[in-house]
Amino acid sequence: MLFVLLLLCLTMVTPLTSRPVAIVTGGTRGIGAGISEALLASSSEPFDLILNYGSNKEAAEKTAKALKENWPESQIELVGGDLTKPSVREEIFKCYDKKFASARLAAVIHNAGQYVGITADNCEGVKPVPISFGDGSILKEGFGAMHYYQKLYGDAFIDLMERGLERMSEEAPGSLIGISSPGCTQQYNPNAGYDMPGSGKCIMEYSMRLFALKAAKKKCNCNVVIPGVTETEAWGRLADTRGANRDEMVAGIASRIVPMECTMTPRELGDVVAFLCSKPGRCITGVSLPADFGVHLKT
Repeated sequence: MLFVLLLLCLTMVTPLTSRPVAIVTGGTRGIGAGISEALLASSSEPFDLILNYGSNKEAAEKTAKALKENWPESQIELVGGDLTKPSVREEIFKCYDKKFASARLAAVIHNAGQYVGITADNCEGVKPVPISFGDGSILKEGFGAMHYYQKLYGDAFIDLMERGLERMSEEAPGSLIGISSPGCTQQYNPNAGYDMPGSGKCIMEYSMRLFALKAAKKKCNCNVVIPGVTETEAWGRLADTRGANRDEMVAGIASRIVPMECTMTPRELGDVVAFLCSKPGRCITGVSLPADFGVHLKT
């Protein structure tokens, strides 16, 4: 009888599940929400999810509730906190180890990002300041913004991928993915005004290729996806700082840099990510993949 009670307690703490698990940072808003939806809707291998969010708990819970209503068979866990903090990244994997210990970790997707002080809050109180390389402004303003971006994209990506890869194996392979932006690597022309976030994402894009070599030994793939002009609420906040109309600004950008002259939805980008996380998609590894309706041809 004691053995039965003990077994029941363990099952309550660590529910048995045969579904693969995906970790998505910034997974409750914008592109992240589109990725979460695509993974839940995957016809070949629907996922359970661990979704990280920054500071907007109410919005995260609203998204999780909506996802659960559409996919009631899937388990969704939320972990809040700024990803520049190692303790938050540790909590994400503690959640996996506790809630999904019997399930395969099939994907770790680092999507979380922001224009500091504009599209989201940050734990270091970094303000949006117009600083860039080569004009002397960074000497006056210091390196706060640059270091924050490097921790958000570089440090966090490396830590998340290390922890994820440790939990994957040749018998239980998975996918490691980062979400970047146009203008961060030599695939693109220099993007003036993108100095600080771009310098952080460069770390992610370069280290991804090294992770791809290591991950290959476990039959895992590692890639970075570069979206085009994606319809998210962040554009509205950015437009407000420029005194512009959100729709007009987005349409103008799309007409200039997108050969197909169209925007993309978070779900469209999510479907690309979901494919990379599928068994056929694992043949693609070690690339910064533009999924952008041709933006990379003009920038």
